[in-house]
Amino acid sequence: MSYLYLNGQFVQSDMAKVSVFDQGFLYGDGIFESFRSVENQLYQFPQHYQRLVQSAKALSYPLTMTQSQLEAVLLELNERNGLKNAYYRITITRGKGEIGFQRNMDSDLTCLIVAREFQGFAASYYQEGIDLQVAQTRRNAPEAINPQIKSISNLNSLLGKLEAKAAGAFEVIMLNNKDHICEGAASNIFWSRGPWVFTPAISTGLLKGVTRSTIMRLCEEKLNLRVISGEFKLQDLQFSDEVFITSTSLEIVPVVKVEGFTINQGEVGPIARQLRKELHRDMGIKD
Repeated sequence: MSYLYLNGQFVQSDMAKVSVFDQGFLYGDGIFESFRSVENQLYQFPQHYQRLVQSAKALSYPLTMTQSQLEAVLLELNERNGLKNAYYRITITRGKGEIGFQRNMDSDLTCLIVAREFQGFAASYYQEGIDLQVAQTRRNAPEAINPQIKSISNLNSLLGKLEAKAAGAFEVIMLNNKDHICEGAASNIFWSRGPWVFTPAISTGLLKGVTRSTIMRLCEEKLNLRVISGEFKLQDLQFSDEVFITSTSLEIVPVVKVEGFTINQGEVGPIARQLRKELHRDMGIKD
């Protein structure tokens, strides 16, 4: 039986309870972070913690747990669940409250941390590549919802994922309200041409992913590729040598087809393969 952490206690998962009046349940008033550990080493946790603090500050959450305190909780969850290479999700909401927007916004936060063994994805995704479709759903405009708040209120991405499922695609590309490429429903997107790697800029409204930043660093430090971020249109992908998507759980997945247009004659390119090897080295994974 697995354990999770809920409001200061380690609880068996089937015994955990959250109020039906929790503001995360009622209003999506919550934030989260997902990340991994390798051989019980928390990978890039300082960056994830800082983003959690950033999201909490944006929503006026009185986040009191320090980085070291949170690390101790995560490592104990590892031990209690017998995990070796774990995948974590920290969820924090405004806690139990009342119905209605004229309510008191001050309440004790709900903090839930779930940890499970990281399972990964099918090897065929990395060996053969995947297809992407373009979603009809647009990314929320950054002027409306700050994309740097990693919110549990994630209906926009869910709609993108439902479109991917309906189209039989693994993932979708989401455009912003200016028809610029933004990101996937749950991933960041990159493409290459010659010695350059391109990716949408923060200004498009994407979430500044921790893995995205790592990939940009590895491209320049390990592969001697120049990374250019900016505002791009879909036709820019048609002239690319390779396309790939990234996230904490996906790592780096090559793309061989976008909206029916074949990339690199349908073959997985060398940059995606090499980048995944470099990412594994950075994480301490032995291939």
